[in-house]
Amino acid sequence: MKDDVPISIAYARVLVGTLAWGVLTFGAVYSWAYVPLAGLAAALGLWGIFATDAWVDRRTRILAIMLSLIGLAISLQLVALPYAWIQSISPALDDYFRRFTLGYHPASLHPLSLVPEATVEVLLLYLALALFLVGLSRAIRYVKLDWLMTQLMGLGAALALIGVVQKALGNPDHPLVYGFWEPQQGGNPFGPFINRNHFAGWMVMLLPLVLAYARAVLERARRQVDEPPPLLRWLMTVEANRVLLLAVVVLMMGMSIALTGSRSGVASLAIAILVLAVFMIKRTQGGRRRLQVAAVLALVVVAAIGWAGVDRVADRFSRAPAELEGRFEAWRDTERIIRDFPAAGVGLGSYPQAMLIYQTSDRSRMYAEAHNDYLQLAAEGGLLVGIPVLLTIGTLAWTIRHRLRSQADDPMTYWVRVGAIAGIVGIAAQSVVEFSLQMPGNAAFLVLLIAIAIHRPSRRMHAHRV
Repeated sequence: MKDDVPISIAYARVLVGTLAWGVLTFGAVYSWAYVPLAGLAAALGLWGIFATDAWVDRRTRILAIMLSLIGLAISLQLVALPYAWIQSISPALDDYFRRFTLGYHPASLHPLSLVPEATVEVLLLYLALALFLVGLSRAIRYVKLDWLMTQLMGLGAALALIGVVQKALGNPDHPLVYGFWEPQQGGNPFGPFINRNHFAGWMVMLLPLVLAYARAVLERARRQVDEPPPLLRWLMTVEANRVLLLAVVVLMMGMSIALTGSRSGVASLAIAILVLAVFMIKRTQGGRRRLQVAAVLALVVVAAIGWAGVDRVADRFSRAPAELEGRFEAWRDTERIIRDFPAAGVGLGSYPQAMLIYQTSDRSRMYAEAHNDYLQLAAEGGLLVGIPVLLTIGTLAWTIRHRLRSQADDPMTYWVRVGAIAGIVGIAAQSVVEFSLQMPGNAAFLVLLIAIAIHRPSRRMHAHRV
């Protein structure tokens, strides 16, 4: 597709429907939910690639190559190698299986992954999301950002409302998702998510995006008039109603994060808003107006916490030292896995089985996740996967920096891009102590943020209405 040919409206609608499916089906944590999500994501990726002639763009080709290197590295964990090679690459693997399997006799060929079936599942999901990112990073330039943000804002408001109602009317001793679904393996539900921290993670990605969009709406309203009208008259305009609606939605989403009781959610939200504040203050002229911007953003966090209950949030943070000890134990055991499998890891998706041997803490509760996505990736992927991941992150960071410095964005595109960047930083911060991105629905939303952050705007984007 050339710049004068817009993506169809059907693409944008399927995109929003896919993101909604990812979160409304319990974060797509179950196979009946994440298999269709992966299929839709891959289809959207291919659609975007072929509809936009994605390979024409050099940076898109570079992104595809970097993502392919990660896929290749994961695939290498599945290749059956001579056992002598295995002992050279991952010498601890033999000791693991001798401790794990009674009467173990090594086969002549063996993959690097402890659980090849789990690694295959992770690889297929990764490939679907990688296709999604490559296609969406081109197709998003033809989607009307006003329309997209309105849809996401509605989805965020709906999820916040579901969470608030569930918190108010549900049984705190026996919480059910949607009032009827009992998690198959336990959990602490909030909204449609099995784990309240994962709900908070999704909201942390969306809320800065909506806040940045609100700034764009305000900036557009100021540009449409020579002089600001009196407050009462302005409050009767369409733009004022939109701003007020945005304010209500932002407070609802912020309150829902506070109501989860997720310490990581509240802290990562504060970090995301701090990033957003830096961009807004830098873009604002005059010391007084900069203070006003900082005060408004701080007020968002304070109002959300106050609405949810300061005592509730304070109580959660007061218990942090004692409850974090469990995470520290998991991290120490994960570090032992990293030391024993530094080159190729134990295989993506194999962490739960590795912990059957490596967990040293109380085994009445087994750790299926490290509660730190970076440590878990290092344990499961080793240098084999870790190096291409770091190279890809570096490529994405360089591309985002280039987009910001190019000054090719109109105000709406700029602020939505900034909101996406703040959301990425927020979820990256939460991933230090949580595993929200292991929920396929959250991972799909992160792909959207990355695509917005790195995309090159169409030269005729204002002519396209989706």
